[in-house]
Amino acid sequence: MTKASDPQPDGSTPPPSAPADAGLGEGGGLLGRWFAPVKIPRDAIATLRALAARGSLVFVMRSPGLLGFLYLRWFLRRAGLPPLRAAQGFHGVAGWLARVRRTRRAFEDAVAAGESGLVFLGRPAAERDPLAALVRQQRDLFQPVFLVPVLLVWSRRPQRLQGSIWDVLYGSPESPSALANAIAFLRAFRRAVFDVGRALDLKEYLAQRAAEPDASVALRVRGALHQHLAREFRTAVGPPLKAPSRVREKVLRDRSLRAAIEAVAAGSGRPAPAVVAEAEKDLREIASNYDPVFVGVMRTLLSWFFRRLYTSVEVDDEGLARLRRAAADAPIVLCPSHKSHVDYLVLSWLLYENGMTPPHIAAGINLAFWPFGGIARRGGAFFIRRKVKGDRVYTAVLRAYVKHLLRDRFPQEFYVEGGRSRTGKLLFPKTGLVSMEVDAWLDGAADDVLFVPVAIDYERLIEASSYAKELAGGEKRKESLRGLLGAARVLLRRYERLYVQFETPISLRQLAAERLGARAASLAVDEAWGGEAERRAAPAAAAGAGEAAEAKRQLVQGLANRIAYGISRAVTITPVGLVSAALLSHVRRGLGSEEVARRVELLRYVAAEGGARFARDLAGAPSDPRQAGPIADAVRRLAQDGLVRVEVAAGDTIYQVVDEKRPLLDYHRNAVIHRYVAPALVAAAARAGGPGGSAAAEVRERALWLSRLFKLEFMYRSGASFDEIFESNLAFLVRVRAVDCAAGRVLPGPETTALAFLADLVRAYLEAYHLAAAAALAALGSDAPRQAPLDRRALVREAMERGRGEFLSGRIAVREAVSKATLENALEWLISQRVIAEEAGKLRLAGPSSTAELRAIMDGIAPHLAM
Repeated sequence: MTKASDPQPDGSTPPPSAPADAGLGEGGGLLGRWFAPVKIPRDAIATLRALAARGSLVFVMRSPGLLGFLYLRWFLRRAGLPPLRAAQGFHGVAGWLARVRRTRRAFEDAVAAGESGLVFLGRPAAERDPLAALVRQQRDLFQPVFLVPVLLVWSRRPQRLQGSIWDVLYGSPESPSALANAIAFLRAFRRAVFDVGRALDLKEYLAQRAAEPDASVALRVRGALHQHLAREFRTAVGPPLKAPSRVREKVLRDRSLRAAIEAVAAGSGRPAPAVVAEAEKDLREIASNYDPVFVGVMRTLLSWFFRRLYTSVEVDDEGLARLRRAAADAPIVLCPSHKSHVDYLVLSWLLYENGMTPPHIAAGINLAFWPFGGIARRGGAFFIRRKVKGDRVYTAVLRAYVKHLLRDRFPQEFYVEGGRSRTGKLLFPKTGLVSMEVDAWLDGAADDVLFVPVAIDYERLIEASSYAKELAGGEKRKESLRGLLGAARVLLRRYERLYVQFETPISLRQLAAERLGARAASLAVDEAWGGEAERRAAPAAAAGAGEAAEAKRQLVQGLANRIAYGISRAVTITPVGLVSAALLSHVRRGLGSEEVARRVELLRYVAAEGGARFARDLAGAPSDPRQAGPIADAVRRLAQDGLVRVEVAAGDTIYQVVDEKRPLLDYHRNAVIHRYVAPALVAAAARAGGPGGSAAAEVRERALWLSRLFKLEFMYRSGASFDEIFESNLAFLVRVRAVDCAAGRVLPGPETTALAFLADLVRAYLEAYHLAAAAALAALGSDAPRQAPLDRRALVREAMERGRGEFLSGRIAVREAVSKATLENALEWLISQRVIAEEAGKLRLAGPSSTAELRAIMDGIAPHLAM
């Protein structure tokens, strides 16, 4: 991971004028003024050097151009790579001006000598094809020849299906004229990108086709290189743009949408034209109006915005390079975590700055207010309703639009959590848009779809205070122009660092084969449905569905879970997250500096063992908040913000969380808590046995019960059984001396403070679920006072008031347990367990045993709350 200076998005190397550790020399000469700012993939130089050590490099470009040649020659010289000695396919005045050897003999001599060559693909006659000659030469060479496709993008002007006067003047974006290159060079060199594609090992390629004629091999190689460069070009400038009317016409012709329209018309008795008009109206409500020129203008504004608000934007370089390669292979769907409205901006800005097309973003219809809606549409946003309420026409239109984006290979972005997380914790994944992407794939829109989990993390959140009010029971404020104007206040503050991490892309085709095997071939597209609520409301229909439909549901849910787990793996462990977890998992007044240091060190150890990603400045830094470093800086900022008090007494430094501010600090703990949930649950299960300990089987059963209790709160490790997770975390607790295992029993170990600390990481959730069960029993039980039936909101409101009283009286230890979001999850869990039933929006106990079940839940939680 590297730091984005000023800040700059970090998927590229510092330019050739940067420090020597970038792998490039100093200076730049006459051309360096224009070539130095060009962004280069960070791993490109190291990769090319490794290839040059093994064989000869032959670079491949699409069409002849003097600028491309001059930049490549300059780049190789600055990077210390074999110099560019010869070129093929470089005819006319440009080739003469380049002053490079262009004969076949010179080219073959350069390749044989291990120097670099350049081939412009163009359209040569068969007898003059340089690739055919290169194939023949490779058969006689010992060292391999590496064909390296490269692309220099100066202009982000997309291709349009209908030509314009600009195409007459400048040529098409894929084959610009010399005038277009010169203009793009002068206007956009600071935003230019030089992309280095995957090298083709010609020796290995020939070994697999030893009996094939040279001419046939050359044609295959040319086709593969053409295809690769075309995909790289499309990744940079995007697919050909269609007029909005053309897009609407195409989407409305979708055969699944037409079938849904006919079915609705026949079932409702409405005229088909009226249903078509409704579909067109829905499409206008949904569709983006993507404008690359507008995006280019906004890029400057966003660069200023991120520079003004954040100390730095730190980006996962390797992940960004992996994303670019993936985008050239298949359509990509970015699936970021969702904590802030800033999430909508950062990925689009980041991709554009690094030579990729910004994604089309699925946004809630609540954001379509004037004027933001029109601005967002031009930036690539398309708007969807939160609830479709059985509207089959709307659902079919949305599915058809998603299929259109996938078929045209537009990058997409949606939030698998649905809405923004008010708690900082990753929300349980929703499957609606995931299902639509799977349906589009099944319908042949693409051979494969790559889903990319992305974690976006903040050291200080713009919406922190509004989230705290909502969690305390306040209502969410509706987005509006007034709110947008009021948001200008955020520009008066700095919000520390912003982190972006990319996880390995998930191949839908591969996942379907792994999970379903031969059954993957029987998958079918769903009929238009009215949303997840309708699906949940019809269990009998779901139970009666065929095997293929059940396999499809398993695939969708498995994909959503894999995406959510991928996001959790990519989350950045930040200094403020570590400090918050250390301080909040303590129910007394304050913590001494040594205890804080021990807790932070333990948290770092646990996260490192699990392969977590850490903030850049944590590497080698002290865990003691009294020593200079990121931990001390995090404590200082929390103290400045009034969240933590720092006192010195009896020669020790004491850190106290300001009680009213605990929910603000809880956000940062929740952002990293997924890394500690497994050991925390095992620690809580072990501590519940008291000083005398428990049988290992009892500890296992308690941990299993807790994991099921919190199944809507946390994502557990994918691909591992409960017993594997339990055994590995029990062994970890033994290793850190939190517990001892002897004669089949689990006992508290010498480090009882470590055991208590880990167990208390989930105390807020335990107290919240205990509160939810008690509130449900009081409001819905047989002893409840007679009143009108309660809905969810009313019961949560009663639980919040009850929790406030229990906190003030000391029966609840931590303020953050009285959290609206956690209580809503607890109520959802009680409904899913059929302890509480919901009919027509009203709640009641599900059956005669529900009272006993609620008391059993409270009794099961109680032993884990001992202090």
